[in-house]
Amino acid sequence: MKFAVAGATGKMGKMLIETILRSPNAQLTGALEHPASPLLGTDAGAFLGQQTNVLITDDLAKGLAGAEYLIDFTRPEGTLLHLEAAKRSGVKMIVGTTGFTHEQLQQLRSAADT
Repeated sequence: MKFAVAGATGKMGKMLIETILRSPNAQLTGALEHPASPLLGTDAGAFLGQQTNVLITDDLAKGLAGAEYLIDFTRPEGTLLHLEAAKRSGVKMIVGTTGFTHEQLQQLRSAADT
């Protein structure tokens, strides 16, 4: 399975990347972060001392390229942006983000039904 991770440099993002890299049936294909991240352009496995050839990016199209699944641990606003990009790209989404308003949860539920 091919995964992209949104929120790649956060606590959960790092844990997810580490788990993906250690899983024989999983492949990291993308690592997304917000535009102000100082880690943009660095290797997603650098914090583990590994070279993955997956660079951390804020470009959704690049970050989702080749992914089957996007695992999102960001903020509600970011998750909803990622949701639209994932739908356009045909990428399934796994959401771990918390703190959604009722209206935002309705958007997620509506997307899950399609």
